[in-house]
Amino acid sequence: MPWIISTHLTFGIGIALFYFYFFFHLRSSLKILAGENAGYIIKAVVPLLIFLNLFPIVTIAVYLLNPSFATSAVAGYIRQFDHLMVVPYWLGFAFVGQMFLLMIVLDAAKLLLYPVYVRYKVQWLRGKSYIFLAAAIFLTAYVPAKVYFDTNTVRIVGKEFTVAGLPVELDGFRIVHVADIQADPRTRETKLNRYVRKINKLEPDVVVHSGDLVTSGKRFIEMGAGALGSVDARYGVFACVGDHDYWSGSDSIQTALANRGVIYRDNKNEYIDVNGATVGISLVTEIYSRSISDEKLDSLAFDLARADLRIIVPHQVPERLVDRAKERGYHLFLAGHTHGGQVAFGIAGRLPIQGSRTETPYVTGFFDLGSMLVSVNNGLGLTLAPIRFQAPAEVSLITVRRGHS
Repeated sequence: MPWIISTHLTFGIGIALFYFYFFFHLRSSLKILAGENAGYIIKAVVPLLIFLNLFPIVTIAVYLLNPSFATSAVAGYIRQFDHLMVVPYWLGFAFVGQMFLLMIVLDAAKLLLYPVYVRYKVQWLRGKSYIFLAAAIFLTAYVPAKVYFDTNTVRIVGKEFTVAGLPVELDGFRIVHVADIQADPRTRETKLNRYVRKINKLEPDVVVHSGDLVTSGKRFIEMGAGALGSVDARYGVFACVGDHDYWSGSDSIQTALANRGVIYRDNKNEYIDVNGATVGISLVTEIYSRSISDEKLDSLAFDLARADLRIIVPHQVPERLVDRAKERGYHLFLAGHTHGGQVAFGIAGRLPIQGSRTETPYVTGFFDLGSMLVSVNNGLGLTLAPIRFQAPAEVSLITVRRGHS
């Protein structure tokens, strides 16, 4: 069974548990507030909940009848299937995931304040029910609107970082950091062109792509390479190997990018001369299938030691690699892979639940570690889910400033 289908089905088990938890709270809240009418409301809601969870069931059935058709449908090649099955499924997950946070808080409050709950049980349950249903009504409107905005928006995030002893020639040097373009049926020319225009408006000195040019196969390599090749950067565009690049054919991607002047490397250093000052970039391969060894990283760092500004560009961002890069004197660590969680849950802008957090504490944004800045870019494209929620696509602009030695 293809990874994209097996991963969806495995993930579906967790989503089903979220729904069971949600339905338990929904039923109890309706019984308290609606009384005898609760049954009618529940009967109206149940078909909707079943519909939102049809995707895994339909996928299994279609796969048993026609495996290639099922794989294409799940990967986004059949737009009708996306609209009718995949998008509603992930919208439902975004909704129930947000509700899960509220339900956990309500249940935790009950346990922590159990003596109060026992004494004022009727009032407590009634108040909890009002809060639960009010949140459900609000999220019914909020989640689709937020998904639409986050899926179709590319935000610009900026950071200035001071490097001690930086030559005056590099003061104000502008680095645009992007990742995970992932050209595929859901990320096509129109979206890619808008993305490129945003990058070019920033007038970067250099552009760095932290891997995953395509999502799968070779069909969209030329499209992705064309987009990255359309980026205007004074000193060039550089890219490392991503997971999906490796699985789709890294050699084919290197050829396509080279034809467009993009430098794509596998554990190699590149150097830029800026009016006599030197920017060194280590393009390293840190993916599921291959991980750069400490010895290789040490070798790259040793060769790069003469550079005035030292940048390391992996795809993934394991804590081990971050620590070693800092020890070896890199100034900037530019990674992707996480998509910022892509479908992330939180309240008031805080995101305590992100699937990517199981792999790394560096999920999204900038992390100032003193002598080194870590940038984890949300990317542009999509993996598994055809939506983004509270993790919009982004372009990161890093401006380095001269500090005292």
